[in-house]
Amino acid sequence: MPRVDVVVYNIGELVTFAGGPLGRVSLDRVYVLRDAGVAIRDGVFVAVGRSGDVRFRFDGFMVDAGGFMASPGLVDPHTHLVFAGSREDEFELKLSGVSYSEILARGGGIYRTVRATRASSLEELLSRALRVLSLMLDHGTTVVEVKSGYALDLEGEVRMLEVARRLGEVSPALVIPTLLAHVPPLEYKGRVSDYARWFAETLVPEVSRRGLAVYVDVFCDRGAFDAAESRLILEAGLKHGLRARMHADQLSYIGCSRLAGELELDSLDHLERMPGENARVLAERGVTATLLPTSIMAMMDPARPPVARLREAGATIAIGSDYNPNNMTPLQQTAMDIAPYILQLTPLEALAAATINAAKSLNIHDRVGAVKEGYRADLVVWDMENYKWIGYTWGYNKTLVVVAGGRIVKKKDLR
Repeated sequence: MPRVDVVVYNIGELVTFAGGPLGRVSLDRVYVLRDAGVAIRDGVFVAVGRSGDVRFRFDGFMVDAGGFMASPGLVDPHTHLVFAGSREDEFELKLSGVSYSEILARGGGIYRTVRATRASSLEELLSRALRVLSLMLDHGTTVVEVKSGYALDLEGEVRMLEVARRLGEVSPALVIPTLLAHVPPLEYKGRVSDYARWFAETLVPEVSRRGLAVYVDVFCDRGAFDAAESRLILEAGLKHGLRARMHADQLSYIGCSRLAGELELDSLDHLERMPGENARVLAERGVTATLLPTSIMAMMDPARPPVARLREAGATIAIGSDYNPNNMTPLQQTAMDIAPYILQLTPLEALAAATINAAKSLNIHDRVGAVKEGYRADLVVWDMENYKWIGYTWGYNKTLVVVAGGRIVKKKDLR
């Protein structure tokens, strides 16, 4: 009998997404197995099939899923995990009607976090990020994108990315680091283009040389970087071997999402104010629309991404937590559960958006985001009978078993 590390059996319903990323989500490409089991060896799935077949074919540590539903581990493609300080008083300001743009103009918002992050050591930033990452894992997130962007200078941005690298070394989660051009520093007020040029010509090459990031990202919006400045930074990243993604059309529309038709981008994120006609460009170019439902709540903004147009065009829709000091919700599980309410995604669309489609947003869908032989062994057993309970119940942690990279990081007694 072949020896493996872990066998999970007696899964009532296993949603595999073995058919790959989904533009239009339909059951014929999802692959839902009932009475299922999986075998895991050396961090990857080596067998996926009927429970009895898998259970009695392999020898290893046995986990009885108790007839509950299972899915791939959650993939969070948009987080600002590394930062210092908090901004709880700004929450009250927003409730009183002060806009985020006004808070930013007063030197609050991102700039407040920049001051706290610049003053923090690598060890302090790492300690805080590890605590939050542990919470993410406990709630089923097994892959996390981690952005810089709260230091804005070379020393601080490098320190943030070194924290991200350390997170990937000590945690069972897979960490994807991103160099983010967030906003121009206050010392560059009135000289945004100068900062964009410095970022492209100095910071991007240095981060690439050190191998600290997979992605370059830009906050393209009014009050941050315009389309031309964003293009400069993104093209520099592509030139130096980084992949590219972008915050676009969140606070206003200044043409940012149009860059999807001109640059090699993997993902456009936010899109609350993207014109519906741009959805076709994303679909044609294979650019993932990464939507952030908890961020929409935190911004208290009535604007919504054009989900119906994205769906109609066949664009791939992902979701992320957008964990940051303005949206202190680090849980992709919560983003998935509220996506039906905020974005009108179906439960199956929300699950795909938080797993295989989120993996496509990070260009790792060939090895992550599905329960499939040869894929990284990320698995969640949920306290749910089937996927239709996503969003139907929420507000509590529904994970029973979490496997990250073949390691059992959570296991409740299901007897």
